[in-house]
Amino acid sequence: MNYDLTIMKRWYCISALCLLAVAAMAGDLKWQTHFSYNNVEQIALYGDEVYALANGKIFSVNQATEQLTMYNNQSGLHGTEIAQVVADSARNQLLIIYLDGKVDVLYNGTMHYVSDLYSKKMTSSKRCNNVTIAGDLAYLSMDFGILTFDLNRHEFPNTFYIGAEASEVIVQDVLLSGDSIHAKTDAGVYSASLADNIVDFRYWKLTNAKHLTFDTKKGKEYVDKWGGVWKAAGEKGVTCKFVTGVEHNYLPQGPIVNTPYALSVHNGRLYMLPGGRWALQELNPGHVMIYDNGDWINITNSYIQEKTGKRALDFMNVAVDPNDNEHFYITSYGTGLYEFRYDSLINHYTPSNSILGSAAPNNPDAYTRVDNAVYDADNRLWLYVAGDVDKNIVAFLPDETQKGINTYVDGNRFVIHTPGGLILDKNNPNRKWMLACRYVPGVLLLDDGGTPLDESDDRCKLQGEFYDQDANVVVPEFFYTMAQAPNGDIWVGTTIGPIIIPHETDFFETTQCVRLRIEMPDGSNFLDLERVNAFEWDNRGYVWIGTQTSGVFVVDAEKQKIISRYTSDNTVMPSNMVMSLAFDDLSNKMYIGTAMGLVSVDLSNDSNTATDEPIEEEETYGSMYQWRSHAAFTSMDELVVLGDEVYTRSGQAMFSVNKNTELISYYTRLTGLNGSQIGHIAHNPLLEKMLITYQDGQLDVIDAAGNVQNIADLYLKQMSLSKEVNDICMYQDKAFLAMKFGILVLNLRKMEVEDTYYIGLNSTEVNVEYITINDGNIYAASQYGLYVADMLGNLVDYNFWQKQALPGTGALQGMCAHNDKLYILRGGQLYVLKDNQWSQCASEYPARSLSKTAHHLYLMPDNLYGVLEVQENDKVVMAHTYGYVNDVAEDGNVLWFATRDDGVVKYANELHSPYFPDGPSNNYSYRLRFFGDKLYMLPGGRWATQYNRLGEIMIYDQGEWKNIKNGTLVEQTGLPIYDVMNVAQDPQDAEHYFITTYGTGMLEMYGDSLIKHYMPDNSNLLSAAANNPSSYTRTDGAIFDDQGNLWLLNMGVSNGNIHVISPDGVWNSFDLQHNHGLLTLHTAGEIMIDRRNPQWKWIPILRYNTGLVLLQDKGTPTNSLDDEVIYRREWIDQKGHLIAPEFIYSLAQDHNNTIWVGTSKGLFIIPSTVDYATSNACERIIIPRNDGTGLGDYLLDNEQVNAIAIDGANRIWIGTATSGIYLMGFTESTLDVDYTLETIAHFTTENSLLPSDDILSIAIQESTGEVFIGTGSGLVSYMSDAIEPEDDFSSLYAYPNPVYSNYKGSVVIKGLMADTEVRIVDPAGNVVKTLMGNGGEVVWDVTNTQGQRVASGVYTVLCNTISGVGRGAVKILIIN
Repeated sequence: MNYDLTIMKRWYCISALCLLAVAAMAGDLKWQTHFSYNNVEQIALYGDEVYALANGKIFSVNQATEQLTMYNNQSGLHGTEIAQVVADSARNQLLIIYLDGKVDVLYNGTMHYVSDLYSKKMTSSKRCNNVTIAGDLAYLSMDFGILTFDLNRHEFPNTFYIGAEASEVIVQDVLLSGDSIHAKTDAGVYSASLADNIVDFRYWKLTNAKHLTFDTKKGKEYVDKWGGVWKAAGEKGVTCKFVTGVEHNYLPQGPIVNTPYALSVHNGRLYMLPGGRWALQELNPGHVMIYDNGDWINITNSYIQEKTGKRALDFMNVAVDPNDNEHFYITSYGTGLYEFRYDSLINHYTPSNSILGSAAPNNPDAYTRVDNAVYDADNRLWLYVAGDVDKNIVAFLPDETQKGINTYVDGNRFVIHTPGGLILDKNNPNRKWMLACRYVPGVLLLDDGGTPLDESDDRCKLQGEFYDQDANVVVPEFFYTMAQAPNGDIWVGTTIGPIIIPHETDFFETTQCVRLRIEMPDGSNFLDLERVNAFEWDNRGYVWIGTQTSGVFVVDAEKQKIISRYTSDNTVMPSNMVMSLAFDDLSNKMYIGTAMGLVSVDLSNDSNTATDEPIEEEETYGSMYQWRSHAAFTSMDELVVLGDEVYTRSGQAMFSVNKNTELISYYTRLTGLNGSQIGHIAHNPLLEKMLITYQDGQLDVIDAAGNVQNIADLYLKQMSLSKEVNDICMYQDKAFLAMKFGILVLNLRKMEVEDTYYIGLNSTEVNVEYITINDGNIYAASQYGLYVADMLGNLVDYNFWQKQALPGTGALQGMCAHNDKLYILRGGQLYVLKDNQWSQCASEYPARSLSKTAHHLYLMPDNLYGVLEVQENDKVVMAHTYGYVNDVAEDGNVLWFATRDDGVVKYANELHSPYFPDGPSNNYSYRLRFFGDKLYMLPGGRWATQYNRLGEIMIYDQGEWKNIKNGTLVEQTGLPIYDVMNVAQDPQDAEHYFITTYGTGMLEMYGDSLIKHYMPDNSNLLSAAANNPSSYTRTDGAIFDDQGNLWLLNMGVSNGNIHVISPDGVWNSFDLQHNHGLLTLHTAGEIMIDRRNPQWKWIPILRYNTGLVLLQDKGTPTNSLDDEVIYRREWIDQKGHLIAPEFIYSLAQDHNNTIWVGTSKGLFIIPSTVDYATSNACERIIIPRNDGTGLGDYLLDNEQVNAIAIDGANRIWIGTATSGIYLMGFTESTLDVDYTLETIAHFTTENSLLPSDDILSIAIQESTGEVFIGTGSGLVSYMSDAIEPEDDFSSLYAYPNPVYSNYKGSVVIKGLMADTEVRIVDPAGNVVKTLMGNGGEVVWDVTNTQGQRVASGVYTVLCNTISGVGRGAVKILIIN
């Protein structure tokens, strides 16, 4: 998606969690959630409220007033799907824990957000199953083990992996009894003594738990202070039995489920259906949910099944009798057609009592697939029945008879297997429009010639390939929805955005379509790469477009302008995946069905109207082609030889080596991939295709020509379990995927998910680690056994799967079939199945992984260089001795090795040729720092304790990476090196620099060589743990001052926490004193030297006595006796509000000398006019609502701000923990403060190359304006338009110059001074355009003020500073 965010700034909320900004950023509209609360699973008593968790949402009951309150992101919640709600009565706080690891803590009326678990990079599910509070800790029962949460400090001190060899175990509950801790799991109860080091898995033992009683009422039942008994009562809601014996139920009104797959409004009633289908039905229980005049009428699945005696699944759409509003029909994709009168079922139509057909004649109760239903003007009900049935189009006539017809294209019967719409043309009653979503996809038009039940004179045309208004061919891979506009146009939602069939064209005679041509400044077209799921029109004629990942767009009736965009950032929408839309013209409400629930918006007060204002001619923000990826290609993990390329997965990234040219190519979303974090790659030799899996469930298939096709079925499926693929087995034209929940089958020829196998007892989930097929059987290996089934059996039925014992002990490491034998690698030993008996293969080498090629089976030896081969007699021998190899691929007589240290290695003619891609050695960019044009990237980290990340130094200089790896540092120091934190480069020598570490001292480097390793035994450094200096010598914040002194912080020590090393190497150490007391630095950030006065050093204390220190050294940095230390923990903003941040994360100073402070609750500033020594005044940035009220909302309120950087135009780049990165620019103030900003851009994983929305660091290259953005999943950069201004105009130039007629881009004018006004003057002396410089440059799009390209000629660029101190000029030749 290439969206221009100069336009989008109208829609993006400054923070998804800003409580007041939601309404402002979405216009003055009234939004409402309509969530389902009908399954209360958990309750918590907090204050006067009883909080209830139901279907991932929460509501509360006031114990005194019995008032019900529902909560969403406008209420301050930081997530959408909640797993646990727990009250901590001892500290009077409420814990809200989300499925994705986010944690909210509500206390003192304020919501505190904890992002540590959410931000942690891990492949396991972050689901919390239970919470046990004991003392100051909450023990969280997780899907991977146990997590402790400090209830005072709001941080996670410990993680316990309690399984064998520290493996993950799903923990259901935790019990503390005496001095022991017990964890309940499926395998039994693990127990340990609290006196032991329970971080060590060896102290946990499976025990006989018969004497233990876990609290089954926890979260289910509580007694209030008046003696009332409150219970979580499932579909009854919350119940309370008062001391009087009276029992009340409390349950908010709402739908039954939060799956609004289909929405429809008829005469003021909203119908909501939770169906779904693609290649197969989704098997969602059939409910009918009706919202009528503020009340929900729910017709439940249990009622329908009781009435019919059969399953009722996947309800798809509704048709309301035009003569009787109480009478309607519901279609089902699998279980037939249902007829209702109000809330009563009248009839159930199946093949046994109607002409409806079943796609599987022997199973009509599951394959009677009726999708679309619509009444015509003669009160006939038309239906489409999918699949190979007798009649696909069926009519229920007013005389209660039924007729059916079929469609024929070019004389051949055409069957739609997955229908997506049936429209009776409002302009021509003879025409019916139908949509085939997949499997020969396209738009089908039937013209019945005025005889709707006689197919002999019908005309039919199927169109899957179109030509747009610019004569470009348009061939969508899939179609998803179809709707008719008020003017009769047919709108079709596809994988590549909307296509429109104009009503004035004859569909039978043309292949013409129209695409939206709302052009972005970067030349891309609106929604060209976005999947569209829904269309709807409001009473102004505006079209609402529901997308798969980007929320809702509103476009004017002329299809020329974007009116609004609504997302989860600026509304109460719980998800940006929009499934359905419906407009109620009686109430003027638009209903929006998302993947996580239903919301509505009242348009009565919508001030958003189309105007004639042109799209702003600003810089292009958001174009994917301004981004670059800087992925780490360290250890090569998997290989695939396909066509001329050798593809290699390295961690979560991928590159290839061309076998002929030896050129290396890199692959990202810029090159067509549909995900960022790659899981596996695998080759299908039959189809000559490669499958790429991603951690979020996306699946890409690449052919030998390099074309990419996406299979989104798994990614789109709503499920709580991880979608990460464990293993891939290719068989014929299919790929069998080993999943956390079972097995997924892909048909790579049809490009779709074909089947899902839940192979556990009673179809329960099994974490399948490896999968293979051998001798007609399919094998699925899990840690708990080997599941086997005959390939000819009904593999969907768990009864066909037999569980067998695994050979050996220890962790599974691989499984494959080779030479008609089955092999399993477990615990380092290889086992082979012979005559239904397992035997161990003879080998003197323990192995760590398997690699199978077409002709050989290789093993990778553990902790040993080389490659082992399994011979015919199952003896294992050393085959190759080259390097530390992870995978092997064959290409004729050539072998390719994926190695840990040497990249990809080609082995041919007894020669080894390595190919190593350029990049950093680590994807974790905790700190970034530019010195000139040299970028340092450091992968450290710490909070309450060190993170123990391997110490490495990565340097990007002149387009190339130089990596000093951990092994080199350890070899040079003789000690382990962890958590490198920051860098200080010698201002006199760019090769000389110092690296601080949080635990292992400080390193002095020259180039890539160590000069000295500073520790307590050879310097003034101190250890936070005197008996363990090699792990607790914590340094950070190194920086050179203007006198060449190196300043350094020493954390966690009681004295000598600041060191100043003079240019001649003399150490001067002193304590940070405040109010005659020692100020201990437990966790401090980097020192920042003030631009106004180099004697002022700012030191942020991030946690534990959180605050901001200003150290004034009075010009004597090596003498602390005259120092003045100002330490503040609290500030007062311009409204008189107290600001006392729980945590500080970032600090920056802009060109106006304002200090910016990023905290756990947004940010605040200390203006340059404030005397910090005498005043605790601060200001919070207010974003104006621009609604005429003069009001505004706080910038990024409640958002954790991890990084702040200032570019050459004095614009603020703000990196957040959950919402990506914002670019803010100053505007003229309309409020009572001097600092007013606007959102210039907001980048996330959805609209940019960012691999994660958790931004760790930002650094800007002053000479080019390129912004480097560090995340936990990798480094990317964005070429912005602002560089540092020059001191004069001596370096002024423009490029390209001359500008030829075929050049469609912009001209960049560089070398500007600060605050330069730029005038473009034509040959006649007329000013054709006036621009303002962004720092040191400005971009001209070669147009005049009317937006027209200028004529040929020599144009003069006149540059004048606003202050009048500088003038310059440059000429540009335009040749048209």
